[in-house]
Order: sequence, then C-alpha cells, then structure tokens
Amino acid sequence: MWFVVVIIAVVILVAVAANQYHRKVVASWGEVAGRLGLRLEVKSRFSRPMIAGTLNGIPVRVDTFTRRSGNNSTTYTRYQVRYPSAGFDFNLKREGGLAKIGRFFGIRDVEMGDKAFDSAFKIKTADPSRLEGLLTPSVRSGLFRLMASFPTVVISDDHIGMNRTGLERREDRLESTIRRLVGTAQLLASPMGGVTDRDVTDRQLGLLEDVADRVRQAIEQNPDDVDQRIFEVETLAAAGDEERAGSRLAELERMAPADPDVVGWRRSLATPTATPRARDVDVAELAEELFGGSDLSFETRTRFNDEYAGASVAWEGTVKEVRERGTGTRVTVTVASVENDLYGNTDIDVIVETTSPAPSKGSSVTVAGMLDRIDPLMRNLYLANTRIS
Repeated sequence: MWFVVVIIAVVILVAVAANQYHRKVVASWGEVAGRLGLRLEVKSRFSRPMIAGTLNGIPVRVDTFTRRSGNNSTTYTRYQVRYPSAGFDFNLKREGGLAKIGRFFGIRDVEMGDKAFDSAFKIKTADPSRLEGLLTPSVRSGLFRLMASFPTVVISDDHIGMNRTGLERREDRLESTIRRLVGTAQLLASPMGGVTDRDVTDRQLGLLEDVADRVRQAIEQNPDDVDQRIFEVETLAAAGDEERAGSRLAELERMAPADPDVVGWRRSLATPTATPRARDVDVAELAEELFGGSDLSFETRTRFNDEYAGASVAWEGTVKEVRERGTGTRVTVTVASVENDLYGNTDIDVIVETTSPAPSKGSSVTVAGMLDRIDPLMRNLYLANTRIS
C-alpha cells in the first residue's frame, strides 16, 4: 500500500506545481496586457491565457497552440498583429536553404527587381506590380530590420505572424515582441507615418545627421513606434554620436527591454571607438567578414570596432553617387560586393567627403584614409583623413 500512497502524493505535488506554474504565467500575461492596454482572456481555470486588443491602432492577438508528431508534442507562443488589407494576396518570409537550392535548379519565386530583397526573401504573390508599389524603400528597410532579429516572421497582405517555441513566461520578452511587431505593422499600414523613403535614401547616401533629426521629430509625434526608435539609434551610432545614441536607447529600453536589437545595441555601444592601428586590410576579406554572414547590425558594428576600426586603407572602387553638400562634395564609392543570407547580393560602399574636384559617377578611383565608422544595415563604411584620386 505504501507505494500507492507515494504515487498519490506525487500526483498531488505535480498538480500543485502545475497549478502554481499556470497561475504565474497567467499573472505575467495579465501584467503585460494591462501595461499595453490590451485584455487578458482565460476561458477556464486551467486553460492557457490569451492577449487580445488594439495597440496604437493595430489589432493584436497572442495565444498558444500545441503541435503533435507521434508521441512528441511542442507548444508554441503565437503572435499576430493585423493591419488594413493591401487588397491583394502576398506572402513574405526569410529565404531558406531549400529555396536557395530550388533557385539553383531554376525554381523561382516572384522577384521584385531588387537583387538584395529578392535574394533575402521568399516572395509569393499573384500581383507583383502591386506588391512592388507596396514595398517602398522604407518598407523594405523595416522588413530587413524585423526579419534580421525575428527570422521566423511571416508577412501577408493583412497581418504579421510569428510562432516562438515554448510558452512564453518572460514578461519583458512578451511585451517587447508585441511592441516590435506592432511597430512594423504600423509601417506597413502607413509607410509615410514612420521611417520614410527619404530617411532610408538619405541614410544610404550618408546624410546621417539630417536623418536623425527628422526621425526624432517623427518620434515626438508618435513616441510608441519601436521601429522608428531602432532606426534612430542605428543612425546616430553610424554618425558617431554615441552619447545621443545611448540616450535614445535608454528611452527605448523602457519600452522594449528584451528586444534583440535593444539588448544588442546596448552591448555594442559599450565597445571602444576607433583607435589608430597599423594594418593592411584586404577589402574582400573585410566585406566577407563583416557582411557575408548572418550577424545582426550591432554584431557587425562590434566586430568592426574590434578588428578594423582605426586601420589605414587604400582601396580601388567605382563611384556610385556624387552629392554636392555645403562647401564640399559627398562621394559614394563601391569597393566590394558580397553575398549575404539576409541582404542577398549587396554592394559595400565607402562614403567620403572631399573639397577637391569630385570624380564623375561611374569612374574608377582610389579612396584612402583611416577606417572610422560603419553603418551595418546600409553596408556603408566611413573614413577619416580621406583622400580620393
């Protein structure tokens, strides 16, 4: 009889522990729902919680489901945020290994004519022209930022969905994920309401201070937009304004403390700035090391500071852009290209300021100076003490 008593005692202990665990999860989800102005739904005493409601005009739903395979089962936390339908069907997700193998054998999805975007995303739609109109530079930039940190996200004509393995117990990660998905949904719902096409284009051209000022003005009008705030921190870091980048990041941490970009940029901003060093840097090696893998933007910046910042270089390249600015000229020179799992085939550019007569677009030049800063998302490098000939 004693073993029966033991079994009953174990069952009771397991039930008590399960009940306590369930109550903690429900309480955590309830705290997040309350902070975000959403509602918590629990159908019965032992059913799993669900969060639903509207945040910043975007309908949100977070619940769980279990997928069974034979004798095994896996629970997932499911996030969905919705926005007004684009009016036509499409589906976007990260390009996977099987899709790349398929491309090798001639099996292709829809292509938008943007080599970086087409290589990075698996695209399905029956109306490519309308999708091309929707995927403006600002939207494409936002999708790159989101999918770099949340690679399992799937984007369709009226919602963003993501499944994360396990029942999410951490309040900070639950809240941060909801805010991040809502931020990108806002961009899809109103492309000109967040980071704009002009912001993306000007950042690509190296007009970092101008972009940061405009984005700050937009954030003051919409302070809950996490996507805009991440873009601002990246821009300030690329401009070398570490003090303001850290201040803006502190604001963002109060909203989304467990967002992968927030956590990563905090670490990256703590890395030392460029110090002069004597080293020959092969541009092809640098391009592959910094941009050929799957590192996130803050990881690329940290590696640049650790391994390359402060090195003197002299590279040959082709002039991509020439922009008159004040008393000087800003010149963009393509010095390498690389294949990246997220960004596809992409150019690596050096942006320099010169007061000498500017070279013509398409001409071959040599650009020399000290590696100073990097804009990882735009794949731009900045030099100090620059010479161009």
